[in-house]
Amino acid sequence: MYSCEKCKKLRNGVKFCKVQKFPEILCIHLKRFRHELMFSTKISTHVSFPLEGLDLQPFLAKDSPAQIVTYDLLSVICHHGTASSGHYIAYCRNNLNNHWYEFDDQSVTEVSESTVQNAEAYVLFYRKSSEEAQKERRRISNLLNIMESSLLQFYISRQWLNKFKTFAEPGPISNNDFLCIHGGVPPRKASYIEDLVLMLPQNIWDNLYSRYGGGPAVNHLYICHTCQIEAEKIEKRRKTELEIFIRLNRAFQEEDSPATFYCISMQWFREWESFVKGKDGDPPGPIDNTKIAVTKCGNVMLRQGADSGQISEETWNFLQSIYGGGPEVILRPPVVHVDPDILQAEEKIEVETRSL
Repeated sequence: MYSCEKCKKLRNGVKFCKVQKFPEILCIHLKRFRHELMFSTKISTHVSFPLEGLDLQPFLAKDSPAQIVTYDLLSVICHHGTASSGHYIAYCRNNLNNHWYEFDDQSVTEVSESTVQNAEAYVLFYRKSSEEAQKERRRISNLLNIMESSLLQFYISRQWLNKFKTFAEPGPISNNDFLCIHGGVPPRKASYIEDLVLMLPQNIWDNLYSRYGGGPAVNHLYICHTCQIEAEKIEKRRKTELEIFIRLNRAFQEEDSPATFYCISMQWFREWESFVKGKDGDPPGPIDNTKIAVTKCGNVMLRQGADSGQISEETWNFLQSIYGGGPEVILRPPVVHVDPDILQAEEKIEVETRSL
């Protein structure tokens, strides 16, 4: 139902949804379970689905730039049992021989196409289908078999090559997964760079680049000197911050009765700890105590039950001088006033006890 502005009445309406861009892998999740109050039931209605040539053209928006709208089935997940208990199996197509196999825990069995089509599908996985993409892959494969002398060898991302081998629309070549912003290899990736790249002869690179574009072209790998210097600076910063914090915190722990405690958000502190211990490559942003602070009568106080830690004033000043942020949340333990007569009596008892 919708409200008509012209006649000011409720009218029956139909809502249409169109798709601008289709994914390379399409996942269709069928509603197999119905939940009503305290009861759940399974919907066992058979749903027909094609193994090849699923056409989604009717669902495409008119102004969409999409060109490939057909899909072939890759895999089917099925549920056997009831809404309260059951067992999952999967049917998957082997891309090498185009045969279907049933995966049931540790058991793998070849099955016929009719078995897959008659399955009680729960989740369907489709992949874009393109005869043109398959022809292109065969063409590049044939070129690789032709041993052509090449003066230059080009490095290309294995990640993008995997998309080229499997996707109907791999998109532009992207070598940025193994390069830094300066065009070199980041120092942290240098030890496993061979796992990230593949070397191709010039004629293969020229063919791929002329068709898909992207890049950048890389025919020499080197460790980026700029990134190396930055990495050394970061490592030195980590070590310095950690050492100073440990020293200040040790002094804080040795104090018998500190006059003040500074509170710090544990969420921010955990991010900082991950940075100085090398678990996270980037330093955290400014200290954010907004979630642990509450303002009462113009005073900033610690929120009850807040996820916070206590540090010394020196530690707070040290961290705040580097990262900034806030607000300051200060706790001042109440001072316990001892009656002089009671203190004198305790001292007298201590002296008498020593004499014994």
